[in-house]
Amino acid sequence: MKRILLALLILFGLQTQAQTWIANDMNNVQYNLSDYTTPGLIKSTLVDISAHWCGPCWGWHNSGVMEELYHDFGPEGTNEFMVFFIDGDANSSVNLLYGGFGSQGNWVEGTPYPLIGPNGEGASVASLYNFPGYPTLFLHCGTGIAPEIQRNNKWAFWDDVLSCSDAFQYQSPDATLLFLESQKVCPEGSELDVELYNASSYSALYSATIELRDPNGTLVHTQQWSGDLDPFNRSTVTLNYLISTPGTWNATVILPNGVSDARPNGDSEDIEVNIGSNVGTEITVNIVTDSYGSETTWSICDADGNCYLEGGPYNDNTTIQTPVTGTIPEGVCVTFKIEDSYGDGMCCAYGEGSYTISDSDGWSVTGAPTTSVETQVFKATTNVSSIIELSNSEKIDNRMFDLLGREYKDYDVIPNNTLYIQNKTKRFKTTN
Repeated sequence: MKRILLALLILFGLQTQAQTWIANDMNNVQYNLSDYTTPGLIKSTLVDISAHWCGPCWGWHNSGVMEELYHDFGPEGTNEFMVFFIDGDANSSVNLLYGGFGSQGNWVEGTPYPLIGPNGEGASVASLYNFPGYPTLFLHCGTGIAPEIQRNNKWAFWDDVLSCSDAFQYQSPDATLLFLESQKVCPEGSELDVELYNASSYSALYSATIELRDPNGTLVHTQQWSGDLDPFNRSTVTLNYLISTPGTWNATVILPNGVSDARPNGDSEDIEVNIGSNVGTEITVNIVTDSYGSETTWSICDADGNCYLEGGPYNDNTTIQTPVTGTIPEGVCVTFKIEDSYGDGMCCAYGEGSYTISDSDGWSVTGAPTTSVETQVFKATTNVSSIIELSNSEKIDNRMFDLLGREYKDYDVIPNNTLYIQNKTKRFKTTN
């Protein structure tokens, strides 16, 4: 697909002899590759050799694939997976990794694994590998040859990582929850989905208990799950609890197959919950794709699977798409979902894509996905009033008050930097 068409491509089948290296990351913390490849200590270790100026490298970096998998299976997860980012350019510096002039952007922000590059450290490591151009990925699994593997969507990529069987040897029952994106719920409340993963290498997963805690840390819901998950398989579980309060909620899985989890790391996940909007029933969707519109699709559907508006895939190299307008039934909570089949969203080296959803009363929301999926939630109602101008308002400590001292909650800043306030079925904007 898009990466295969670029000049700086990795070639199929290239391999290199086993390496060993010691290097300092950008914070001067020393890492020894043998700590992850020695028998008894083997981790499935990914070495991402990139360059701070490389567009395809930046696109892969922003896909979130490595960050999410590192979150689930790295040192804070099941501790079977390790990632090193190598800026192989000899001119690498801390300033360039933070997005200084000549760099594609801030490589440090949101990156949980070590970045090796400044002071010639990255060039030294990269010199130990044979590769035709940036970016390239090598997968270490103990001694021997480290194969070059392809960038791919998240779970196809993870299947390649799982080929390092020596790193995945955990035999006891082990349920874990996977990375959870922040979610918006409908104004009257919605149920949350979590993704359950069988992290045992040998035992099928037949049952588990999932606990849900509210932003105050109070246990509000306990749910039993039963099924038949083979090792390394996953399943989406809907938690049968209506959430209508914003904040950081927590889901934790316990008692895999009815026994105490001997490897509980990675079993607890926080999820940031935001409340969606009440909107008018007539909706318009504007899409600007990146250069690969054939990878972009979107839909507006309800919880029963009824879809009211859809779009894509689009033609490549045509970025501004024809707006789509339609009607959502009154009183129905719907989810707008936009997906990128490659997994890197609509950004970066391939154009700056975006979407805008608006109604006939002037409400709108805009996004620019950088991952495979992004969602927005809203409820269509004819009872939503047109936007009311709210004058003489005052913002105090992230709270908004009008002239009479009435507080307005759940407000958002809209693109022209006026303040948009939603208060049940009424909507306001500031004029001062």
